Amino acid sequence: MRVKIAKNAGFCMGVKRAMDLVIDTARKAAKDEPVYTDGPLIHNPQVLEFLEQKGINVLDESTNPNGVRVVIRAHGIKPERKKKIENAGAKVCDATCPNVKSVQSIIKKYRDQGYSTIIIGDKGHAEVDGLLGYTEDNGYVVEGVQDVDSLPDIDKVCIVSQTTQSREVFDDVVARLKQRYKENKVFATICNSTSKRQENVINLTDEVDAMVVVGGRGSANTKRLAEISETKVPTFLVETEEELDMSKLKTFGTVGVTAGASTPNWMINRVVTKIQSYEQGSALNPVKYLKKAGRFLIGTSAYMGIGAGVISYSNSILLGIDPKLFFCVIAALFVFSLYTLNNLMNKEAVSFNEPRKASYYEKHPTLFLWLGISGSIFSIGFAFFVSLPVFFCLFFSSIFGVVYGLKIIPSRLSSIIKYRSLDQIPGSKELFAGIAWAVCTALIIFLGNKGGSPATLAVAFAFTLSITFIRAVFLDIRDIQGDKILGKETIPIAIGKKNTKYLLAIITICMAVLLAIAPLAGWTSNFTYYLLPCFVYSCLYLYLYHKRIIKGSLLCEAVADFNFILPGIMALVWRIN
Repeated sequence: MRVKIAKNAGFCMGVKRAMDLVIDTARKAAKDEPVYTDGPLIHNPQVLEFLEQKGINVLDESTNPNGVRVVIRAHGIKPERKKKIENAGAKVCDATCPNVKSVQSIIKKYRDQGYSTIIIGDKGHAEVDGLLGYTEDNGYVVEGVQDVDSLPDIDKVCIVSQTTQSREVFDDVVARLKQRYKENKVFATICNSTSKRQENVINLTDEVDAMVVVGGRGSANTKRLAEISETKVPTFLVETEEELDMSKLKTFGTVGVTAGASTPNWMINRVVTKIQSYEQGSALNPVKYLKKAGRFLIGTSAYMGIGAGVISYSNSILLGIDPKLFFCVIAALFVFSLYTLNNLMNKEAVSFNEPRKASYYEKHPTLFLWLGISGSIFSIGFAFFVSLPVFFCLFFSSIFGVVYGLKIIPSRLSSIIKYRSLDQIPGSKELFAGIAWAVCTALIIFLGNKGGSPATLAVAFAFTLSITFIRAVFLDIRDIQGDKILGKETIPIAIGKKNTKYLLAIITICMAVLLAIAPLAGWTSNFTYYLLPCFVYSCLYLYLYHKRIIKGSLLCEAVADFNFILPGIMALVWRIN
């Protein structure tokens, strides 16, 4: 069963902004300082449940707002409601979507000029109720053409729409309103994100046999996507992967997946994973089994181990040392165990961000625990037979991996030292992972052989560290939604996605310059030039992700991890030439 994912699916700009603000507010709040949202932040019960677990609750009439932090949700609220909360002594953080604020400003402007406001939207919807508050009791809500005749006679009208309204409904209602009210001001306030989602669905239904729409049933924009889709193909609206009816879906060859603006990426990934994992029939299909094998290698970190072995091979050539299978095996086992044990220890994060990977570890936790431990023991054991320096390199790297996640700073010092363990420091995971790769694929080769120079080792170390670091930060960008909910502080969360991209660009440029001058300075052979495509490739996959061309947790990982195979390919080309 093939799955096609809509280009614009998941959190819109307004919801992302609201989520960021509420999580940042909770992070900055004092330990015992309550954080509330005025009404459900978004129309997604699963996300609201996670926020509740983080101590972010919904403000209700029984709550005393005095001294608490209250976040106004993306839908916005009535101005009198906001004033009431502020007068009660709450610290207010306004997360109203900028597009909704724009509609509020239009209503205020024309209200002051004597215009009545007509809002094309859903009666009772949170955004519409908030907009009505800006009309000062001189506003009306129209859900469809059928409601126009029930409106009173009005001299002049200002016509706006709910930001998540269907374009087709808006155009039909506006045409009828213009017939009735000659003096009118019309503003197409449907947000660009909504229009794009609806266009995506219309286009995608031409390419698929059925559509799955993921999102909360209380979400207006999610329901509209389903309504648009079901006019063309069979459509299934689900909140979670557990609601998928595979007995019905299995009859379709290609299934499209889209999601509402309040649906996080991890929920979309879980739905896609379940559809792709469905085994249909037992007929021999080589392509199906090849895909399954590829997903298994990536999902179980076996592909990472292979990548480490390949990097070890290319670094041997870079160091001017004849490649030995023994060192490749040590690197492969060490990296495999590193990532396997890390995935087992971070089950919640893996489940959030990489559901297919999580499924392997959830089904066979004991097996992977023993595989991870065995990989570590064998890699360190093999290192012992090489030399004591190589042994101690891997041994202390393993010890550091254990200490890395431990809370070594006492809780009583939390007011002085913010981070209690190394893994809580933004960027530490990416940096230390890169160092671990460089140690097992470059340093141990240098220590275990005669040849190479400290300058050559520095180039090999920097090369391995940088491509591993770029790969790790790229996946952090992909996982930013889930990481924020989990309370993790990765580099993109700490400095922002834009600054993170600048950081990766700087690293790429610096490494390209280093690789270009290394042979000229006599530090390395001309093979260094053959490694430059690795940084071109890094730029390529970052660009493809930015343009939403590569999507899905395992696909992103597969594309990024190929950069560990590319140096091996370039090494073979070098040796042939």
